[in-house]
Amino acid sequence: MADNEETDQEHGETGLTGLADLHMHSTYSDGIYTPEELASAAAAAGIRVLSVTDHDTLKSIPYAAGAAAACGLRYIPGVELSARQGGRQVHILGYGIRPDCAFLAKRLVEVRNARLIRLQEILDKLHKLGIDLAVPPPKDGERAVGRPHVARAMVAAGYVSDVEEAFARYIGEGRPAYVPQPKMTPAEGVELIHEAGGIAVQAHPEEVGSPELVLELLDELPYDGIEVYHPSASPERQAFWKGEAEKRHFLITGGSDLHGTTGRFPERLGQWKVPLQNITAFLACFGIL
Repeated sequence: MADNEETDQEHGETGLTGLADLHMHSTYSDGIYTPEELASAAAAAGIRVLSVTDHDTLKSIPYAAGAAAACGLRYIPGVELSARQGGRQVHILGYGIRPDCAFLAKRLVEVRNARLIRLQEILDKLHKLGIDLAVPPPKDGERAVGRPHVARAMVAAGYVSDVEEAFARYIGEGRPAYVPQPKMTPAEGVELIHEAGGIAVQAHPEEVGSPELVLELLDELPYDGIEVYHPSASPERQAFWKGEAEKRHFLITGGSDLHGTTGRFPERLGQWKVPLQNITAFLACFGIL
């Protein structure tokens, strides 16, 4: 996919310049860059506002906040919760959450334990297929382990040529070593985010694979926003989800969903562009104008 050049303004000319990226992953979940590396790369790419939204963990928040401040960037605490409904993955982004929320932290520990069980089940299935891998569990409970880690280990061991092949042949949904992960429901995810004082945003609606399901959830659950600007959405689909957000008076957000994986667009920050003026209502929630 080519660089995103979307310049549509959500609320007219505001005078804001620069970019935002409200969706990226660090080494505390399944990204390959540390929070410090992400903040440095964001500053170099002209990104002025960022949020590191690691999967089902709050561990990166203090490090990302400190790194962003050191780089002169505005930072919004974030997380991406992994939910499932109707046989489909439905991820929910939480912004402005309190990292000391005991209720949320306890639930994420349970999710993390489920990830470890799933990891071993995937490795057992691969072993039966003649693929033996060493994928260690998270160090000191600080880093989540998921299928991207398994895929990269398969590449390193020479079993597949790249991450995409690992998913397509072995660990993608419906493939021989796939193991579904027990996950929370979207309703629980939205409730958890609100319990932690945050804003609940439907992540990358195109990736759910069922616009009908997303629309149903948006109508039924107390979401606060939609991630309109995401690499999975064409300009036409961005316009569609923008319209749905405006119809419901929802906030509009956007981000690159950067993991840093070679061959997965975008590979570096700044390739996917979200102008600040496109998300002014969201920024206003955090005093960023």
